[in-house]
Amino acid sequence: MSNSTDPSPAAAPDVASEEENAPPLDPSQHASGDSTIVNLRAATFMLSRRLRYQHVDGEIISPTEAAVLGRLQHGPQTPGQLAKAEHVRPPSMTQTIARLEARGFVQRDPHPEDGRQTLVSRTSHGNKFVDQSRAMRTAWLTAQFEKLNEADRRAIEQAAGALRRLAEQP
Repeated sequence: MSNSTDPSPAAAPDVASEEENAPPLDPSQHASGDSTIVNLRAATFMLSRRLRYQHVDGEIISPTEAAVLGRLQHGPQTPGQLAKAEHVRPPSMTQTIARLEARGFVQRDPHPEDGRQTLVSRTSHGNKFVDQSRAMRTAWLTAQFEKLNEADRRAIEQAAGALRRLAEQP
């Protein structure tokens, strides 16, 4: 298992920087006291990007591919369900599924009740990849967390629940 901790675009040239492509903030929509929000946005973006660049055995998957693999932990889903959950068009999801299937991470099976549909599920190889990927990212994040001083660690521990609730908002 190898990993890459280099968060630079050169580490994964196929991943465009969302931050660079994001529309500029409209200052009229943000009070000067919103530095907390600006800092939170920047920190979560950087942390997400750093976590994304932790690779299992050189396997690089897109954020959408990772999200699909994550959604399939609860069982098989149709391509339409996956597309809706990921807010992409069905043809885009079909391409994502095809890439994951070509790498042996997922399989498609006939839907037991609707012959026009297929069900997508993770394969044992996909399960192993997800488990290794999560373990690697957890180990990396644990190592970074342990480098912080006690006050920062406590602040993150106290904020973790609120951040999760924030992320789960519709």
